[in-house]
Amino acid sequence: MKTDRVNKSKLGLWLIGAYGRISASVMAGLAGIRRGLYSKVGLVSELDDFRRLDLVPLEDIVVGGCDVRKSGTVEAAESLETGAHIIGEKNLDAIRDDLLRVQEDVEEGILLNAGEAVERFSSVKPGGNGMHIDAMIAQVQERIRRFQARNSLRDVIVVNLASAEAFGDAAAAPETLAELRRAIASNRKDVLSSGILYAYAAIDAGYPYVNFSPSVSSEIPAIMELAEERRVPHMGKDGKTGETLVKTVLAPMFAARNLKVLSWISHNILGNRDGAVLSDSRNARSKLENKAAALQNLLRDPGIDSQVRIDYVPSLDDWKTAWDFIHFTGFMDTRMIMQFTWQGCDSALAAPLVIDLARFIEQAHREGLYGVQRQLACFFKAPTGVHEQNFAKQYRMLKRHET
Repeated sequence: MKTDRVNKSKLGLWLIGAYGRISASVMAGLAGIRRGLYSKVGLVSELDDFRRLDLVPLEDIVVGGCDVRKSGTVEAAESLETGAHIIGEKNLDAIRDDLLRVQEDVEEGILLNAGEAVERFSSVKPGGNGMHIDAMIAQVQERIRRFQARNSLRDVIVVNLASAEAFGDAAAAPETLAELRRAIASNRKDVLSSGILYAYAAIDAGYPYVNFSPSVSSEIPAIMELAEERRVPHMGKDGKTGETLVKTVLAPMFAARNLKVLSWISHNILGNRDGAVLSDSRNARSKLENKAAALQNLLRDPGIDSQVRIDYVPSLDDWKTAWDFIHFTGFMDTRMIMQFTWQGCDSALAAPLVIDLARFIEQAHREGLYGVQRQLACFFKAPTGVHEQNFAKQYRMLKRHET
Protein backbone atom coordinates (compact mmCIF):
# COMPACT_ATOMS: atom_id res chain seq x y z
CA MET A 1 0.00 0.00 0.00
CA LYS A 2 1.07 3.62 -0.56
CA THR A 3 1.85 4.78 2.96
CA ASP A 4 3.93 7.56 4.50
CA ARG A 5 4.09 9.35 1.12
CA VAL A 6 4.21 12.88 2.54
CA ASN A 7 7.29 12.29 4.72
CA LYS A 8 9.43 10.89 1.93
CA SER A 9 11.40 13.18 -0.34
CA LYS A 10 12.08 11.30 -3.56
CA LEU A 11 9.88 10.86 -6.62
CA GLY A 12 9.61 7.65 -8.59
CA LEU A 13 9.46 7.63 -12.39
CA TRP A 14 8.15 4.25 -13.58
CA LEU A 15 8.71 3.86 -17.31
CA ILE A 16 6.68 1.44 -19.41
CA GLY A 17 9.19 0.40 -22.07
CA ALA A 18 12.20 0.80 -19.79
CA TYR A 19 14.64 -0.78 -22.24
CA GLY A 20 13.68 1.53 -25.11
CA ARG A 21 15.78 4.37 -26.47
CA ILE A 22 13.74 7.16 -24.86
CA SER A 23 13.96 5.48 -21.47
CA ALA A 24 17.72 4.99 -21.92
CA SER A 25 18.02 8.72 -22.65
CA VAL A 26 15.95 9.59 -19.56
CA MET A 27 18.14 7.39 -17.35
CA ALA A 28 21.43 8.53 -18.89
CA GLY A 29 20.35 12.18 -18.90
CA LEU A 30 19.32 12.25 -15.25
CA ALA A 31 22.44 10.39 -14.14
CA GLY A 32 24.66 12.63 -16.26
CA ILE A 33 23.07 15.83 -14.97
CA ARG A 34 23.52 14.64 -11.38
CA ARG A 35 27.21 14.01 -12.10
CA GLY A 36 27.70 17.34 -13.88
CA LEU A 37 28.30 15.73 -17.28
CA TYR A 38 25.44 17.47 -19.12
CA SER A 39 23.70 20.83 -18.98
CA LYS A 40 19.94 21.15 -18.46
CA VAL A 41 19.30 22.43 -21.98
CA GLY A 42 16.12 20.91 -23.43
CA LEU A 43 14.21 20.81 -20.14
CA VAL A 44 11.17 23.08 -20.29
CA SER A 45 10.80 22.85 -16.51
CA GLU A 46 14.21 24.56 -16.14
CA LEU A 47 13.12 27.71 -18.00
CA ASP A 48 12.91 31.00 -16.09
CA ASP A 49 9.12 30.93 -16.58
CA PHE A 50 8.95 28.09 -14.03
CA ARG A 51 11.85 29.04 -11.76
CA ARG A 52 9.56 29.93 -8.86
CA LEU A 53 7.78 26.61 -8.83
CA ASP A 54 8.27 23.97 -6.20
CA LEU A 55 9.21 21.26 -8.71
CA VAL A 56 10.93 18.12 -7.51
CA PRO A 57 14.73 18.47 -7.91
CA LEU A 58 16.20 16.38 -10.72
CA GLU A 59 18.52 14.61 -8.27
CA ASP A 60 15.47 13.37 -6.33
CA ILE A 61 13.98 11.44 -9.26
CA VAL A 62 14.39 7.65 -9.02
CA VAL A 63 13.81 5.60 -12.17
CA GLY A 64 12.32 2.13 -12.53
CA GLY A 65 9.83 0.48 -14.85
CA CYS A 66 9.00 -2.54 -16.95
CA ASP A 67 9.53 -3.94 -20.42
CA VAL A 68 8.35 -6.89 -22.47
CA ARG A 69 11.86 -7.51 -23.80
CA LYS A 70 14.77 -9.25 -22.13
CA SER A 71 17.55 -6.71 -22.01
CA GLY A 72 19.14 -4.40 -19.45
CA THR A 73 19.59 -0.72 -18.69
CA VAL A 74 23.31 -0.78 -19.49
CA GLU A 75 22.65 -2.68 -22.72
CA ALA A 76 19.97 -0.14 -23.68
CA ALA A 77 22.35 2.77 -23.07
CA GLU A 78 25.18 1.03 -24.94
CA SER A 79 22.86 0.43 -27.88
CA LEU A 80 21.84 4.09 -27.86
CA GLU A 81 25.46 5.21 -27.79
CA THR A 82 26.49 2.80 -30.54
CA GLY A 83 23.66 3.87 -32.81
CA ALA A 84 23.16 7.56 -32.04
CA HIS A 85 26.39 8.63 -30.27
CA ILE A 86 24.62 11.02 -27.92
CA ILE A 87 25.79 9.75 -24.51
CA GLY A 88 29.55 9.79 -25.06
CA GLU A 89 31.77 6.79 -24.26
CA LYS A 90 33.44 8.43 -21.26
CA ASN A 91 30.08 9.57 -19.91
CA LEU A 92 28.66 6.06 -20.35
CA ASP A 93 31.49 4.65 -18.24
CA ALA A 94 30.85 7.32 -15.60
CA ILE A 95 27.12 6.52 -15.26
CA ARG A 96 27.36 2.73 -15.59
CA ASP A 97 26.79 2.17 -11.86
CA ASP A 98 23.76 4.48 -11.94
CA LEU A 99 22.26 2.44 -14.76
CA LEU A 100 22.92 -0.82 -12.89
CA ARG A 101 21.04 0.57 -9.88
CA VAL A 102 18.04 1.34 -12.10
CA GLN A 103 18.21 -2.22 -13.45
CA GLU A 104 17.23 -3.51 -10.00
CA ASP A 105 13.86 -1.75 -10.40
CA VAL A 106 12.95 -2.92 -13.92
CA GLU A 107 10.54 -5.85 -14.15
CA GLU A 108 8.59 -7.74 -16.79
CA GLY A 109 5.73 -5.92 -18.48
CA ILE A 110 2.40 -7.09 -19.90
CA LEU A 111 1.29 -7.48 -23.52
CA LEU A 112 -2.23 -7.46 -24.91
CA ASN A 113 -3.37 -6.63 -28.47
CA ALA A 114 -0.15 -4.80 -29.28
CA GLY A 115 0.14 -6.40 -32.71
CA GLU A 116 2.63 -8.66 -34.45
CA ALA A 117 5.18 -5.87 -34.94
CA VAL A 118 5.58 -5.59 -31.14
CA GLU A 119 5.17 -9.30 -30.42
CA ARG A 120 8.14 -10.12 -32.66
CA PHE A 121 10.65 -8.61 -30.22
CA SER A 122 8.77 -9.45 -27.00
CA SER A 123 9.78 -12.19 -24.60
CA VAL A 124 6.37 -11.93 -22.89
CA LYS A 125 3.55 -14.03 -24.26
CA PRO A 126 0.59 -11.96 -25.54
CA GLY A 127 -2.50 -11.91 -23.36
CA GLY A 128 -0.62 -12.70 -20.19
CA ASN A 129 -0.06 -16.33 -21.21
CA GLY A 130 -3.58 -17.21 -20.12
CA MET A 131 -3.57 -14.93 -17.07
CA HIS A 132 -6.91 -13.30 -16.20
CA ILE A 133 -7.07 -9.54 -16.82
CA ASP A 134 -7.67 -8.96 -13.11
CA ALA A 135 -4.39 -10.71 -12.38
CA MET A 136 -2.52 -8.74 -15.06
CA ILE A 137 -3.68 -5.45 -13.52
CA ALA A 138 -2.85 -6.64 -10.01
CA GLN A 139 0.60 -7.67 -11.18
CA VAL A 140 1.34 -4.20 -12.58
CA GLN A 141 0.08 -2.53 -9.40
CA GLU A 142 2.14 -4.79 -7.17
CA ARG A 143 5.29 -4.03 -9.15
CA ILE A 144 4.79 -0.27 -8.93
CA ARG A 145 4.11 -0.53 -5.18
CA ARG A 146 7.21 -2.67 -4.72
CA PHE A 147 9.28 -0.05 -6.56
CA GLN A 148 7.85 2.66 -4.32
CA ALA A 149 8.45 0.76 -1.08
CA ARG A 150 11.97 -0.38 -2.00
CA ASN A 151 13.07 3.20 -2.71
CA SER A 152 11.02 5.00 -0.01
CA LEU A 153 9.26 7.16 -2.59
CA ARG A 154 6.55 9.66 -1.68
CA ASP A 155 4.91 9.30 -5.10
CA VAL A 156 5.38 7.49 -8.41
CA ILE A 157 4.63 8.89 -11.87
CA VAL A 158 3.87 6.21 -14.47
CA VAL A 159 4.80 7.11 -18.06
CA ASN A 160 3.90 4.98 -21.07
CA LEU A 161 6.87 4.94 -23.47
CA ALA A 162 5.99 1.61 -25.06
CA SER A 163 5.93 1.10 -28.82
CA ALA A 164 2.76 2.03 -30.72
CA GLU A 165 0.15 -0.70 -30.44
CA ALA A 166 -2.02 -2.11 -33.20
CA PHE A 167 -5.09 -1.63 -30.98
CA GLY A 168 -5.74 1.80 -32.45
CA ASP A 169 -9.53 2.17 -32.34
CA ALA A 170 -10.61 3.80 -29.09
CA ALA A 171 -14.25 3.19 -30.07
CA ALA A 172 -13.68 -0.55 -29.61
CA ALA A 173 -12.88 -0.05 -25.92
CA PRO A 174 -15.55 0.07 -23.19
CA GLU A 175 -16.98 3.59 -23.01
CA THR A 176 -17.95 3.91 -19.35
CA LEU A 177 -16.10 2.90 -16.20
CA ALA A 178 -18.86 0.44 -15.33
CA GLU A 179 -18.51 -1.19 -18.76
CA LEU A 180 -14.73 -1.29 -18.39
CA ARG A 181 -14.97 -2.98 -15.00
CA ARG A 182 -17.40 -5.54 -16.41
CA ALA A 183 -15.01 -6.21 -19.30
CA ILE A 184 -12.17 -6.73 -16.83
CA ALA A 185 -14.25 -9.00 -14.58
CA SER A 186 -15.42 -11.10 -17.56
CA ASN A 187 -11.88 -11.26 -19.02
CA ARG A 188 -12.84 -9.53 -22.30
CA LYS A 189 -9.37 -9.38 -23.80
CA ASP A 190 -10.77 -8.59 -27.23
CA VAL A 191 -11.85 -5.05 -26.20
CA LEU A 192 -8.78 -4.15 -24.12
CA SER A 193 -5.08 -3.51 -24.70
CA SER A 194 -1.82 -3.13 -22.82
CA GLY A 195 -2.16 0.67 -22.93
CA ILE A 196 -5.60 0.56 -21.35
CA LEU A 197 -4.54 -1.94 -18.67
CA TYR A 198 -1.45 0.06 -17.70
CA ALA A 199 -3.53 3.24 -17.39
CA TYR A 200 -6.19 1.44 -15.36
CA ALA A 201 -3.62 -0.20 -13.07
CA ALA A 202 -1.75 3.03 -12.34
CA ILE A 203 -4.73 5.31 -11.85
CA ASP A 204 -6.76 2.75 -9.89
CA ALA A 205 -3.82 2.45 -7.48
CA GLY A 206 -3.58 6.24 -7.15
CA TYR A 207 -0.53 6.93 -9.32
CA PRO A 208 -0.45 9.84 -11.82
CA TYR A 209 -0.24 8.60 -15.40
CA VAL A 210 1.21 10.06 -18.61
CA ASN A 211 0.54 8.50 -22.01
CA PHE A 212 3.53 9.61 -24.08
CA SER A 213 2.81 6.89 -26.64
CA PRO A 214 0.30 7.11 -29.54
CA SER A 215 -1.51 4.01 -28.22
CA VAL A 216 -5.07 4.00 -26.89
CA SER A 217 -4.79 4.46 -23.14
CA SER A 218 -5.84 7.03 -20.51
CA GLU A 219 -7.75 9.29 -22.94
CA ILE A 220 -10.73 6.92 -23.29
CA PRO A 221 -13.83 8.07 -21.34
CA ALA A 222 -13.78 5.05 -19.01
CA ILE A 223 -10.24 5.79 -17.78
CA MET A 224 -10.98 9.51 -17.53
CA GLU A 225 -13.94 8.61 -15.32
CA LEU A 226 -11.68 6.41 -13.18
CA ALA A 227 -9.21 9.28 -12.74
CA GLU A 228 -12.01 11.53 -11.49
CA GLU A 229 -13.21 8.84 -9.10
CA ARG A 230 -9.71 8.15 -7.74
CA ARG A 231 -8.77 11.87 -7.82
CA VAL A 232 -5.61 11.19 -9.83
CA PRO A 233 -4.06 13.51 -12.47
CA HIS A 234 -3.25 12.21 -15.96
CA MET A 235 -2.45 13.49 -19.44
CA GLY A 236 -1.61 12.29 -22.97
CA LYS A 237 -1.24 11.45 -25.73
CA ASP A 238 1.65 10.99 -28.17
CA GLY A 239 4.61 13.18 -27.28
CA LYS A 240 5.18 16.15 -29.60
CA THR A 241 8.91 16.22 -30.24
CA GLY A 242 9.81 17.01 -33.85
CA GLU A 243 8.00 17.56 -37.12
CA THR A 244 4.55 18.03 -35.55
CA LEU A 245 6.07 20.55 -33.13
CA VAL A 246 7.27 22.59 -36.11
CA LYS A 247 3.86 22.27 -37.79
CA THR A 248 2.03 23.62 -34.73
CA VAL A 249 4.36 26.64 -34.72
CA LEU A 250 4.41 27.25 -38.47
CA ALA A 251 0.79 26.61 -39.50
CA PRO A 252 -0.60 29.52 -37.39
CA MET A 253 1.69 31.84 -39.38
CA PHE A 254 -0.04 30.91 -42.65
CA ALA A 255 -3.44 31.40 -41.04
CA ALA A 256 -2.48 34.77 -39.50
CA ARG A 257 -1.18 36.10 -42.84
CA ASN A 258 -4.26 34.79 -44.71
CA LEU A 259 -2.12 32.57 -46.92
CA LYS A 260 -4.13 29.66 -48.27
CA VAL A 261 -2.38 26.32 -47.91
CA LEU A 262 -3.20 24.02 -50.82
CA SER A 263 -1.02 21.03 -49.94
CA TRP A 264 1.12 20.07 -46.97
CA ILE A 265 3.05 16.87 -47.64
CA SER A 266 5.11 15.32 -44.85
CA HIS A 267 7.59 12.53 -45.34
CA ASN A 268 9.25 11.05 -42.24
CA ILE A 269 12.11 8.56 -42.24
CA LEU A 270 13.54 7.02 -39.09
CA GLY A 271 15.39 4.01 -37.77
CA ASN A 272 15.31 2.38 -34.28
CA ARG A 273 12.64 0.05 -32.94
CA ASP A 274 9.87 2.65 -33.19
CA GLY A 275 10.56 2.93 -36.89
CA ALA A 276 10.37 -0.83 -37.25
CA VAL A 277 7.07 -1.01 -35.39
CA LEU A 278 5.59 1.91 -37.32
CA SER A 279 6.42 0.19 -40.60
CA ASP A 280 3.34 -1.95 -39.82
CA SER A 281 0.32 0.09 -40.92
CA ARG A 282 -1.79 -1.21 -38.03
CA ASN A 283 0.65 0.16 -35.47
CA ALA A 284 1.24 3.40 -37.40
CA ARG A 285 -2.43 4.32 -37.75
CA SER A 286 -2.77 6.35 -34.54
CA LYS A 287 0.55 8.12 -35.08
CA LEU A 288 -0.40 9.17 -38.61
CA GLU A 289 -3.85 10.32 -37.51
CA ASN A 290 -2.36 12.44 -34.71
CA LYS A 291 0.10 14.11 -37.09
CA ALA A 292 -2.58 14.91 -39.68
CA ALA A 293 -5.20 16.06 -37.15
CA ALA A 294 -2.97 18.83 -35.77
CA LEU A 295 -2.69 20.48 -39.17
CA GLN A 296 -6.39 20.20 -39.97
CA ASN A 297 -7.21 21.74 -36.61
CA LEU A 298 -4.94 24.73 -37.16
CA LEU A 299 -5.81 25.56 -40.77
CA ARG A 300 -9.48 24.52 -40.60
CA ASP A 301 -9.73 23.85 -44.29
CA PRO A 302 -10.98 20.36 -45.24
CA GLY A 303 -9.84 20.98 -48.81
CA ILE A 304 -6.12 20.86 -47.93
CA ASP A 305 -4.23 17.94 -49.43
CA SER A 306 -2.53 16.76 -46.22
CA GLN A 307 -0.45 13.63 -46.65
CA VAL A 308 1.75 12.07 -43.96
CA ARG A 309 4.13 9.19 -44.56
CA ILE A 310 6.48 7.30 -42.23
CA ASP A 311 9.20 5.04 -43.63
CA TYR A 312 11.57 2.80 -41.72
CA VAL A 313 15.25 3.31 -42.63
CA PRO A 314 17.34 1.05 -40.35
CA SER A 315 20.65 2.78 -41.05
CA LEU A 316 19.39 6.00 -39.41
CA ASP A 317 19.12 4.23 -36.05
CA ASP A 318 17.83 6.77 -33.49
CA TRP A 319 18.00 9.72 -35.87
CA LYS A 320 15.01 10.86 -37.87
CA THR A 321 14.47 13.20 -40.79
CA ALA A 322 11.24 14.88 -41.81
CA TRP A 323 10.85 16.69 -45.13
CA ASP A 324 7.79 18.93 -45.44
CA PHE A 325 6.58 20.43 -48.71
CA ILE A 326 4.04 23.27 -48.38
CA HIS A 327 2.25 24.56 -51.47
CA PHE A 328 0.29 27.76 -50.76
CA THR A 329 -1.42 30.71 -52.46
CA GLY A 330 -0.67 34.34 -51.67
CA PHE A 331 -1.77 37.75 -52.93
CA MET A 332 -3.10 37.91 -56.51
CA ASP A 333 -3.53 34.14 -56.28
CA THR A 334 0.22 33.65 -56.65
CA ARG A 335 1.23 30.08 -55.93
CA MET A 336 4.35 29.66 -53.84
CA ILE A 337 6.29 26.90 -52.10
CA MET A 338 7.92 26.52 -48.72
CA GLN A 339 9.99 23.51 -47.71
CA PHE A 340 11.74 22.56 -44.49
CA THR A 341 13.81 19.63 -43.32
CA TRP A 342 13.84 18.60 -39.69
CA GLN A 343 16.64 16.33 -38.51
CA GLY A 344 16.98 15.26 -34.93
CA CYS A 345 17.76 12.49 -32.50
CA ASP A 346 14.45 10.95 -31.50
CA SER A 347 15.39 10.05 -27.93
CA ALA A 348 17.25 13.27 -27.16
CA LEU A 349 14.15 15.22 -28.21
CA ALA A 350 11.69 13.09 -26.24
CA ALA A 351 13.55 12.31 -23.01
CA PRO A 352 13.57 15.84 -21.51
CA LEU A 353 9.81 16.12 -22.10
CA VAL A 354 9.28 12.92 -20.12
CA ILE A 355 11.20 14.44 -17.22
CA ASP A 356 9.27 17.73 -17.55
CA LEU A 357 5.94 15.93 -17.53
CA ALA A 358 6.89 13.92 -14.46
CA ARG A 359 7.83 17.10 -12.58
CA PHE A 360 4.74 19.08 -13.64
CA ILE A 361 2.22 16.32 -13.01
CA GLU A 362 3.81 15.46 -9.66
CA GLN A 363 3.31 19.05 -8.58
CA ALA A 364 -0.30 18.89 -9.74
CA HIS A 365 -0.85 15.74 -7.67
CA ARG A 366 0.79 17.32 -4.64
CA GLU A 367 -1.53 20.32 -4.96
CA GLY A 368 -4.59 18.06 -5.04
CA LEU A 369 -5.36 18.48 -8.74
CA TYR A 370 -6.80 15.50 -10.56
CA GLY A 371 -8.33 14.41 -13.86
CA VAL A 372 -7.08 15.66 -17.23
CA GLN A 373 -4.20 18.14 -16.85
CA ARG A 374 -4.98 20.33 -19.87
CA GLN A 375 -2.20 22.80 -19.08
CA LEU A 376 0.26 20.15 -20.33
CA ALA A 377 -1.17 20.16 -23.87
CA CYS A 378 1.99 21.65 -25.41
CA PHE A 379 3.82 18.36 -24.85
CA PHE A 380 1.46 16.23 -27.01
CA LYS A 381 0.38 15.75 -30.61
CA ALA A 382 -3.16 14.79 -29.56
CA PRO A 383 -3.63 16.45 -26.15
CA THR A 384 -6.43 14.88 -24.15
CA GLY A 385 -9.37 17.21 -23.64
CA VAL A 386 -7.77 20.10 -25.56
CA HIS A 387 -8.86 21.24 -29.01
CA GLU A 388 -6.26 24.03 -29.32
CA GLN A 389 -3.21 22.96 -31.37
CA ASN A 390 -1.40 26.30 -31.70
CA PHE A 391 1.87 25.69 -29.83
CA ALA A 392 2.26 29.31 -28.68
CA LYS A 393 -1.24 29.28 -27.18
CA GLN A 394 -0.62 25.87 -25.60
CA TYR A 395 2.56 27.16 -24.00
CA ARG A 396 0.66 30.13 -22.58
CA MET A 397 -1.76 27.62 -21.02
CA LEU A 398 1.19 26.05 -19.20
CA LYS A 399 2.56 29.42 -18.05
CA ARG A 400 -0.83 30.72 -16.88
CA HIS A 401 -1.48 27.57 -14.91
CA GLU A 402 1.93 27.27 -13.30
CA THR A 403 2.97 30.84 -12.49
